[in-house]
Parts: sequence; structure tokens; C-alpha cells
Amino acid sequence: MILSRTKIPARNRWARRIRRRALIAGTVLSICAPGTGRADAEGPSTFDVSACETRTRARLQWLVARADSREQYADFWWRSWIGFYAVGVGVQSTRAGLEDDGGKRADLIVGAVKAVGGVTRLYFTRPVARLGADLLRVEPLPDETACLDRVAQGEELLQQSARESDRRWGWKSHLFNVALNMAGAVIVTQAFDEKAGWTSAGIGIAVGEAMLWSHPWHGRSDLEEYEASFEPEPPPISWSLQPYRMGLRLQMTF
Repeated sequence: MILSRTKIPARNRWARRIRRRALIAGTVLSICAPGTGRADAEGPSTFDVSACETRTRARLQWLVARADSREQYADFWWRSWIGFYAVGVGVQSTRAGLEDDGGKRADLIVGAVKAVGGVTRLYFTRPVARLGADLLRVEPLPDETACLDRVAQGEELLQQSARESDRRWGWKSHLFNVALNMAGAVIVTQAFDEKAGWTSAGIGIAVGEAMLWSHPWHGRSDLEEYEASFEPEPPPISWSLQPYRMGLRLQMTF
């Protein structure tokens, strides 16, 4: 008795891949969601700023409150995507080890390698917003000098967050995403004659773009709002009379 193997249409294989990866993504999100933010779990944290002068206190409280408000999403984003790629490493590696077809195995190996790259990149480039205001609370504020130093630290974190949020608009990140996936597709299709490499490349590009565009994006607008709210105070204007040749000169300083 000879058993025949029914060939699955390409469209159905595409649908199965999408459903499988959507299931993985949903599982990772459900695992990562419970521990997404200290600020919401414990409520807004406070610390003693009584040693700060009025304007310094206002700036520091703004920085702390805004950092706390951005922590939950940034932490959720990071946990979700690094978890998604970590699961991808395991799934693609396992499937590659069980696959007999050389072309399909190559496609799976390339997918696993790309997933390893995703995990590595996210591990070493964690968004600063996921730290919340923890770094601004680590030590007490004994005097105005310490308050000003803490404000400067908060401003640096805000500027770093703005630079990170700008990456979603930069062409380099998107070009790298497309180039990486296309390179994998060329290897699989040309070296192993596996046409599914183009499908994998399309899915990989879509996933990479989703990660880039969902990156915490409020850093730049937060920085602009902060700068508009706390513009430097103009220096005081002073007048003085000074000797000048045979008379006096009125000098204004501002």
C-alpha cells in the first residue's frame, strides 16, 4: 500500500505561519503583561524635596512624575518583544532540528539567527523610560545643590529618552531591518532553492517594523514640553553710573 502526501497550497501555508506566530505573540504578551510597571502596581511614589527651592522643586517633581507615567508602557514593550524573540529562538531552533528538508531547515535556521539578533539587540538597548524615576530617588536631597544635581540628572534622562524615540523616524533602523531580512531570503532562496525564504523575509520585515514603530515614542514631545514649561529665567536688569572720561556713563546690564 502506497500512501500519498497531499501538498498544502502556498496560501494555506502562509495562513498557517501567520496563525502560528500570532499564537506565539499572544502567549508571550499574556506572560509578560502582569509585571509591566512598578508605578501602577504601587501607586505614584513620593520623596522629600523640601530642601529644594520653589523653582527647582517644581522642575524635579515634573521630571519624576513624567518618568513614572512612561515607565509602564516602556517596560511592557521591552518585556514583550524580548520575550517574543526568545520564544522565536526556541521554536525555530526546535523545528530546524526536526526538519528533514534541507531548504526548509535553512529557512528555519535563518529565522532562529534573526531571533537571536533581536534578543541581543533588545538586551543591550533597553529603553531608558522603563527605569521610571528610580534613579532620581536613590538618595535623599539634603540641600539645594543636591536638588540641582538631581534635576540635571533628570534632564539627561529626558534627553536620552528623546533621542531613543527619534530612532523610530530614522531611516537607518528601517533600512537595517529590511536589509537583514532580505539577506536571509537571498541565502535561503539562492543557496538552498527554498522559495519560502521570501515569505519569511516578508514576515520578518513586518515584525521588525512593528517593533520599531511601537517603541516608546513620547520622549521628544516630553522634552519639548519640559523646555516650554521651564524656560530659563531672564537675568535681572541692573543700572549703574560709572566714570567715563570727564563725565559719567550710564551702564545697563541684562
